[in-house]
Amino acid sequence: MNIQYLIDEFIENNKDEKKAEFDKGLITSKYPIKGIKTSLLENFAKKLAKNNINIKDIQLDCHEKIVIAGMVIGYEKYDNKDKIRDLEYLIPFIDNWGSCDMIVPRLKGLENEREFFEKLLTNNYPFAKRIGIVWLMKFCLKNDLRNVVNKLKIVYDSNYYVQMALSWCYAEAFLYDFDYMYNFITTLSQKFVIAKTLQKVCESLRVTKDQKIKIKNLRKANTI
Repeated sequence: MNIQYLIDEFIENNKDEKKAEFDKGLITSKYPIKGIKTSLLENFAKKLAKNNINIKDIQLDCHEKIVIAGMVIGYEKYDNKDKIRDLEYLIPFIDNWGSCDMIVPRLKGLENEREFFEKLLTNNYPFAKRIGIVWLMKFCLKNDLRNVVNKLKIVYDSNYYVQMALSWCYAEAFLYDFDYMYNFITTLSQKFVIAKTLQKVCESLRVTKDQKIKIKNLRKANTI
């Protein structure tokens, strides 16, 4: 099976110039963006994964191919250590929040590799940090909230997409343990992260009216 031919054929048959222009308004990448729907990428990646392909056989020359490679890592059934090896190979190609956030939710079953994702939090590459944050949020936050959010306190990065990932994770944490997070958020030093977290909590439909009043008062307080 010629993997590269199959992938190129898929890209050619499913690219959408109108959607590509829309996507370019949402994400910035050094790679060409072809405008292919996530559902199509997902279904195609599942088919590739059934054939136990090597992601290094994929020519990573456009945004969608990078996403496909990441999804294959998630869907293919093989040893977790090898999945981590492949993820390490792929991470330098991930250069926007969109590919990060499409790939990470598919990286299920790697809970025993949590140390790897925690190490990403101190990586110099911003999107490696974001992968670590989003993975911990998706797969560890609900059942280990306090350890996760305290681990995230070590993340200091001026990159917008890292700070927004932190805000996203902290806002999700409020939904699981409001009282703990209400006190925790005041211990952070990054004003932008605090502000965006509280904004996201206020906008959530899963927060009660009384809780929103507390958050709004906290936003006004000079103590943060």
